[in-house]
Amino acid sequence: MAMSWAPNGNIYLSPHHDDIAFSLGARIAAEPGGRLVNVFTRSGYVAGAPLALPPDVATIERVTTLRVAEDMAFAERFRLERIDLGLEDAPVHGRSPWDLDGLADDIVQVRAPLAELLRETEGARVFCPAAIGGHVNHLAVRAVVIELLPELERRAEVLFYEDLPYASSSRARRHWLPDFRAALGVRRLRRRTSAAGPEKLAAVNLYPSQHTSTVISLRQFSPKTLWPIGPHEAVWRLFTAS
Repeated sequence: MAMSWAPNGNIYLSPHHDDIAFSLGARIAAEPGGRLVNVFTRSGYVAGAPLALPPDVATIERVTTLRVAEDMAFAERFRLERIDLGLEDAPVHGRSPWDLDGLADDIVQVRAPLAELLRETEGARVFCPAAIGGHVNHLAVRAVVIELLPELERRAEVLFYEDLPYASSSRARRHWLPDFRAALGVRRLRRRTSAAGPEKLAAVNLYPSQHTSTVISLRQFSPKTLWPIGPHEAVWRLFTAS
């Protein structure tokens, strides 16, 4: 039997607590509801604090509890149903988030729980990270969704969102957008944007552990593009050329 999703049928795949607020906070504010699936939810990272590789167990427990509380506040504000898959982020495994030697291991972590969760979807819109920026955990989520695409596309619409704050860097875009397109092979893509404003800023600030001070500008939480002008978010839709 197909799984019954939260109202509006949106499924947001968030590699970590905060990725959906940072990348799609304006969309969430404009269209509350849906299901928030957090993947790598055990972490020892907070902004401005030194991070050992791996963090000690006490740090992981303390930080994970803190980040779950932030995520619960975000979900409550925007009427999202939360699922935490409970996987461990790259630093918990003693790796840098940018060390792609661990990508295969992270894909193995993600594959079974995410496949089980997505295989029973029907009529949903699935928002997946495009992995702009090259964070290994984002790449792992994207890789598993692409593996599932032949089956998933028959039952759901899959959209790839531009990961923020990474997509606010021109350098990151130059490298990782071609990588994203190459990962999808022959599939065609169309970019869609939506404006971001005060509600997005409020969503970003619901995760204070990830900032060294209150965020007052969306410059780092908007893709670095010549157009559109002003803060925005972006998703990439798959389409078939006629």
